[in-house]
Amino acid sequence: MPSPPRKPTTFLIQAFDLAAWPVVLFGEGNAVRYLNAAAEKALGVSRDELFDLAAKYHGLGQLPKALQLVSDLCPASNVWLGEVGTREITLVADETTDEVRWQGIFYPITDQPDTDAVALVRNVMVMLAPPERIPNSGALQPQEEIHATLQALRHEYRGRYAVSHLVGISTAMIRVRRLVDLASQSRVPVLVIGQPGTGREQVARTICYASNHGQAGPVISIQGELMDAEIMQTTIRAFVRRSLDEDETKHASLILLNAEKMDLGAQSELLHLLDLIDIDLRILSTSSESLLTLARRGQFREDLAFRISTLEIELPPLCDRPEDIPYLAQAIVEELNVPSDRQLQSISADAIDRLQQQEWPGNIDQLTEMLTTAHEVATGFTLAVTDFPVDVARTPAKKVDTKQAESIDLDAALEAYEREILIRTLKAAKGNKTQAANMLGISRARLHRRIEQWGLE
Repeated sequence: MPSPPRKPTTFLIQAFDLAAWPVVLFGEGNAVRYLNAAAEKALGVSRDELFDLAAKYHGLGQLPKALQLVSDLCPASNVWLGEVGTREITLVADETTDEVRWQGIFYPITDQPDTDAVALVRNVMVMLAPPERIPNSGALQPQEEIHATLQALRHEYRGRYAVSHLVGISTAMIRVRRLVDLASQSRVPVLVIGQPGTGREQVARTICYASNHGQAGPVISIQGELMDAEIMQTTIRAFVRRSLDEDETKHASLILLNAEKMDLGAQSELLHLLDLIDIDLRILSTSSESLLTLARRGQFREDLAFRISTLEIELPPLCDRPEDIPYLAQAIVEELNVPSDRQLQSISADAIDRLQQQEWPGNIDQLTEMLTTAHEVATGFTLAVTDFPVDVARTPAKKVDTKQAESIDLDAALEAYEREILIRTLKAAKGNKTQAANMLGISRARLHRRIEQWGLE
């Protein structure tokens, strides 16, 4: 007796199950409804772990592994509106595997309309294929290009504290990211300089957490303006005792916020403690201006300024880099998507124009506050001008003058920074080359080669 005929859906599922390339199906609410064996292998997780997970349109990391993986595959709003989409997708199955790049193809599965009305998209199928097997489908839409840039930045800083505050395509921010990398590879004291709201503390914490592959060890954060000599001594000594008790002295870090606001007593006590304590304490400080500049004006102890600001990283104000605003704004919106049911996926061109007209005295913090309010009231997939506060929405749109790209030889600039860091470290170590090499995280032989190369004897 012949077996009963199988449903067409059964054949389709079998075909997908046997497919060599990953296939994932998203249903309403961006929830995962199906994935094949190839997708399980590519993602490094089982179907049971991913089934029914709702993807967040978010490319900045900071999500649990399974949620981040499905968010990497999250369809954009234009796909849910009925358009076929493509974009490059980078996947990392776990911390020990290399990145794998795929070309993602997003197919909307629509109900056939009986009228001229737009078809209703109930599901989106995502198929991943090797990039060389899929012909170039042309340029991405602007919002998808920005989203892809943010994802690439996240993978570049994989395992770090956060990257949303390091976003930007300006030469100034490229330099900042290179210096953050440089600082993360050593134990030299770092001073992060910038106006309030530019993300000074976040950059300091990025360096702190990146220095030991995301495991920062004991960390203490103190506010300079709250410290006097007695509080400084009590706080630092208690932290050192805790670090010794936990046997975590190798990676202990002190984050000193608003260092320029410490009174003279606190400065003197900190310098004294740094000479006395018997642990390798990494110092990461923030300030509104260079401590060495303040020292030259007699407003800060020069010896402490040299001691805690071997490497200076200066964050540019937001008004000086309007070309970064589309990327920063998209990064903030995507970060707001994570705890929210609202999944905004882009910002309209008019809205970006208005943002680029603002002065932003509060820098990134002010931009974040404004976008948070707009995100709460937005009703569509795209953040529009009408979602902004009245004073921004009514700002006449005008053309932003595009800055001439600054020409810079990054390798030469970094060599100059490295030379300056070496000079400051030798001064902080009082000429002790072994101590200087330990502070820099390099061998004594390499230190000697650099000294000879740059004629610093």
